[in-house]
Amino acid sequence: MAEARVWVLPGMGADSRIFKQFAFPWQATYLEWIMPEEEESVASYADRMLDRHPIGENDLLLGHSVGGIIAQEWASRNKVQRVVILNSVHYQTPLRPLYRRLVKAGMLKWAPKESIRKFIFFMARLNSRPEAELDHVLEMMEQFPSAYYRWVLQAVLNWERPAPLCPVDSIRGDHDVVFPFENKKADHDWVLTNATHLSFQTHTAQIIKLLKEGVDPLLS
Repeated sequence: MAEARVWVLPGMGADSRIFKQFAFPWQATYLEWIMPEEEESVASYADRMLDRHPIGENDLLLGHSVGGIIAQEWASRNKVQRVVILNSVHYQTPLRPLYRRLVKAGMLKWAPKESIRKFIFFMARLNSRPEAELDHVLEMMEQFPSAYYRWVLQAVLNWERPAPLCPVDSIRGDHDVVFPFENKKADHDWVLTNATHLSFQTHTAQIIKLLKEGVDPLLS
């Protein structure tokens, strides 16, 4: 059987530079965001983003934040060994009541474009530790227009959550205010102590250790 590879998806507004300090235990290919089409579904977007790559049944998908949602969505129609979500939401974890109310009210459809962008940047500031890394994060986020952020938020809130064809493991921070979910239904749910949504900045060594000692032994 071919050696496993990992296909890595960044979080919303980020690119592959967020993983620059990572030494994955497998050969890694870093994917980048593409611009969504207007009113595009998560399923359509995931297929456009991932179908172009030779992802094999023996491979893994690892996604941070919204990248974890895209990975689970694509894995519901395509076979891979496992999906690992980092500071993301498991497909079986329900939305919190506030998020459900936002969907029902349709607030994202009429909210001013720049207000959405400012909210996203505020959340980045709130989660960035150490503060010295903030400029690096904001630099990446500046490359995306307001329409991209509006689509991402709508996609997250309206995601239909199909079940992947493989196990899904979760690594999350205990101080994540973006996705403050307990992914108890994940096949494995590892919690990083004193970690925010941007745990890749502060807990790189712990994450890599979990991948080596927790995920790698599970692979065939």
